[in-house]
Amino acid sequence: MNLWLIAWRNLKRRKLRTFLTIFSIVIGVASALAVMTSVDSAKRAFPLYLKAAFGKADFTINGTDAYFEQELLQDVQGVGGSTAIALLKENTKLHSEKKGLSAIQKRVDLTGFSRLDTDLTNFKVKEGKLTDGGAVITDRTAKAWNAKVGDTITFDTDEGSRTIRISAIVGYTVELMGPSSWTMAKYHPWSVAIPLPIMQEWFGLSGKIQNIQVKAEQSGDMAAIGRQLDELTRSHGDIYAQPVVVDYKTQFKELNTYFLLLYLAGFLGVALGAFIIFNTLIVSVQERKQEFAALKTIGYTPRQLRAFVLYEVCLLAVIGTLIGLVLGWGLAQLLQMVIFMVFGIHDQGTLDLAKGLLVAIPAGTIVPLIAALYPVRQAGKVSVVASLKSHDAASNGSKSPRKWPALAGGVLMLSAFFIKSLLLFVPFLLGAVLVFPFLFDLINRLIRPLYRSGLGFSGAMASRNLSRSRGRTTMTSVVLCLGIAMILLMSSLNSALIQSFEKVIHATYGGNLDVHLHHIEDTDLQQLREIKGVAGAETYPLHTAIWTLNGEKRQLSVYGAGEAWIDSFPLFTVQEGSPGDLLGKLRDDEVVLDQIAFGAWGGRVGDRVVLDTPEGVREFQVVAVVETMKNNGYGAFMRKSQFQKVFGIKYEKNALILKDESVTPLQLRERIFERFGSRIEEMFGPEDWVSVIGASYTGSFSIINFLVGLSILISGIGIANTLLMNIMERIRELGMMRAVGVTRRQVVRMIQLEGIGMGLTATISGCVLGTMLIYMTSSFMEIRSLTFAFGISWVILLVIFLFGLLVSLISSLGPAARAAKTPLSEALRYE
Repeated sequence: MNLWLIAWRNLKRRKLRTFLTIFSIVIGVASALAVMTSVDSAKRAFPLYLKAAFGKADFTINGTDAYFEQELLQDVQGVGGSTAIALLKENTKLHSEKKGLSAIQKRVDLTGFSRLDTDLTNFKVKEGKLTDGGAVITDRTAKAWNAKVGDTITFDTDEGSRTIRISAIVGYTVELMGPSSWTMAKYHPWSVAIPLPIMQEWFGLSGKIQNIQVKAEQSGDMAAIGRQLDELTRSHGDIYAQPVVVDYKTQFKELNTYFLLLYLAGFLGVALGAFIIFNTLIVSVQERKQEFAALKTIGYTPRQLRAFVLYEVCLLAVIGTLIGLVLGWGLAQLLQMVIFMVFGIHDQGTLDLAKGLLVAIPAGTIVPLIAALYPVRQAGKVSVVASLKSHDAASNGSKSPRKWPALAGGVLMLSAFFIKSLLLFVPFLLGAVLVFPFLFDLINRLIRPLYRSGLGFSGAMASRNLSRSRGRTTMTSVVLCLGIAMILLMSSLNSALIQSFEKVIHATYGGNLDVHLHHIEDTDLQQLREIKGVAGAETYPLHTAIWTLNGEKRQLSVYGAGEAWIDSFPLFTVQEGSPGDLLGKLRDDEVVLDQIAFGAWGGRVGDRVVLDTPEGVREFQVVAVVETMKNNGYGAFMRKSQFQKVFGIKYEKNALILKDESVTPLQLRERIFERFGSRIEEMFGPEDWVSVIGASYTGSFSIINFLVGLSILISGIGIANTLLMNIMERIRELGMMRAVGVTRRQVVRMIQLEGIGMGLTATISGCVLGTMLIYMTSSFMEIRSLTFAFGISWVILLVIFLFGLLVSLISSLGPAARAAKTPLSEALRYE
């Protein structure tokens, strides 16, 4: 006796049900593999990317003036065990004959390198040579410009037009980060690298450089090299060296929360697939009780009957897992690509399937077997006498739900209120499963009058049928309920966080526009104030200092603000008083920290932080904690005069602008660009930052919602499966109804209303549970130190409510059509 062949034949008896069950396993396995693989790949790739993109150099040397003498480079290159290059950056405009281009679209960031072919640049050459003495552009730029190696490009500088030949095209890199099209050039300038001597000649800066980058040849020599660089720079005066720090912990603090949400969304599909398998097998055993009883009468043992069902489960699991792994591999690639795109990682990355397979294969094989334990056990316990008695199968499961599971579920849900992490989802959702039968009964009683009085005969019959197989129906509905709860939480969380960010960004951006120039000259501020539409302008210095946290060096953005103008150009908000009052009281050894930096530091107000300055290490007392989203937060503030004493930096780059009501933000930018032209490196307003934040979080939550949507698709499969089971159980009853005059249309409507009833109770319950989840997460969850207030958008609630009903309606179409097409003669003789 070939048990595998028997199992296959049994599965073929209910082809559609088998297909839907396998499909639910496929989705669960694919979700698990995609989430585990893409997240694991991202965790490995992100630090490597950050190191390759922002940490190629181990030290940087800067001056307190905008430029310093190139002769220092020779001394630095003499430091043993290191490689050094000099950089000089300027802004210019591309000379292009292309029609329809604005001046802003022609902006170019030019960077002069003393050498282009070192590990400090690490350009990945696609065409040409880096040593041919020409310009270097990325493959993105080459595609947008329709340029190739050997072509010439011309720039319009203040000294006239300058032309250079393209000598190399390289892969996209941070050093040459630029737009991918002329449309995107409205927001970001192009980037081109050229040899340093050519750069100095074009801009009349002979012998001048802006920055020196140093890389240790061996990591063990870094401390010694750092000491030599400190001694060397101090001997030159107005020059200082800093280590390059890539702050992985700050970067990944937010990512870890996002990855946890991805894990939860992915494994929700596995859990819901297990519900479908459990439900399907329970009904299958119920349907085949007479068959099992007959087999027992001819000598089959309970163990053999259990083996029949177990082999069917194994066959379902193997088929579903194999297909799911193939689909999951493609989904993992898509998911990784989207994750990288959302977080701005310009790297293809490689998928490592090892961990994903270790999770996905058990999810597709072991989880179905665990879900099948109870149904398999029931198959072996079938009573011959009870099964051969005539009874109404459809009445099974109509008993009232037991109270003890609901009490246990209530305790689990209550415990979730005391868990201040996203892990609260586990006890809360488990508790919801146990409590759901009571919720189902409650909501079903509420909608019963509507079904019976407002929807006629079909509605009355559908309402009765919803209570006939309560166990099966509630098991199906809870799957959709959990999906609705999760997607409501994610959608509301996305909306609330964006609103919170928008509020703080507008309150702490320092005005309507932040203009970043190469360096601000003495007359620039007055010229800015004279531009039509400008209501006010101020400049501020910014320096990236190094501080030590828990023995590790980190970067800290330090701002110098004027106490006289900070209230008009707010860079932060305070709980008591005004920003101006707080700055005015600061002494030279005092500093104010942002909430994010304060949290990372871990100290208390009144303690001292240690900052590396050009004059050496200095201590500053933290006197207050403020809130800001300037430059993504994580900063410190001091008085402008104090800033100049501490860091000695004699030039500024940033200007804050207030506009009047006569101009739009776009008109303001165009007028400022007309005045300053290519000297502008960047113009960024609060609405731009809100847009970036919104796009990032919407993209992030869209991935999670997609995974939850797959889980809801499983719930649709469950509804269709349950309705098909109900039809097969009641096929004789449906035949009798047809025989006494019930039309096909009424039968179709009855089945559809049953499906909608399951979806309606699940959707209402899901919205209630989702609201509870929103309330709990709002009490502790924060992103970049920002929390969100409890609240629900009625638009989101309505859309999700309609979506739940749509899923149930679509799921009922197939079973309803099958019920209507069953021939009357076949239905009446069905046993």
